[in-house]
Amino acid sequence: MIYAKEIIQDKFWIVKDDNINVATLEKKEDNLYLLIKDNEKQTATKEQLTEVFGLDVFSSQAKVSDVIKELSDFDGYPTKVKPCNVEWKSNIPTFTKTPSGKEIFCAGYYGVQFEGGTFFSFNPKLETLTEKCIEWIGPFKNEMEANINISSFKKKQKMEKI
Repeated sequence: MIYAKEIIQDKFWIVKDDNINVATLEKKEDNLYLLIKDNEKQTATKEQLTEVFGLDVFSSQAKVSDVIKELSDFDGYPTKVKPCNVEWKSNIPTFTKTPSGKEIFCAGYYGVQFEGGTFFSFNPKLETLTEKCIEWIGPFKNEMEANINISSFKKKQKMEKI
């Protein structure tokens, strides 16, 4: 389900499709928005946005099952579950999902760079950050902070290639 999640009241939204960020919207004037989708910027009216997404993203609501519930946290870094075996490892807040769990997860939000690009990640496995990715940034305590830092990181990476 596609919907616009309001980040800043009446000013900024993240358009999500089944909890995946697909675009951002920033209100510029009464009926004019800046749409950033697929790394392209364009201005659009509310009616044009309905054409782009196939529905009115402002009236669509996320189903409760579509939203990751932040049930708990570790030192302010959100987790999907009540964390067990919490421990700081190399400046990363880590936890397991069960008291006897062997898989270690990272609390909070991250930007994770692979060969195909840099991606948003919520509670990735520690192994992903330490062994499987090229580089990562984080942890961040909320989604907006993560998105802003990931965007800056991508711009920095792009400038370094030039």
